[in-house]
Amino acid sequence: MGLANLALGMKYRGDERTSELLLTQDMIRQLAFEAQFRNMNIGEFVGELLIAIMKRDLFQHVLLEPNSKQP
Repeated sequence: MGLANLALGMKYRGDERTSELLLTQDMIRQLAFEAQFRNMNIGEFVGELLIAIMKRDLFQHVLLEPNSKQP
């Protein structure tokens, strides 16, 4: 089986951007498992995760490195 990569594509006012998500193979495997458990594809699941993170204003918490201190 080949390696998996995950990228996020965004469109805003005619401008398009694609960013590769820096996830380990284990992280991608976990996302795929969670998506399958919810009867979703991985793209739908990641989209729902991003919406939940935005609604709860958790970007600062999610993006912090594991060993860094919160401000």
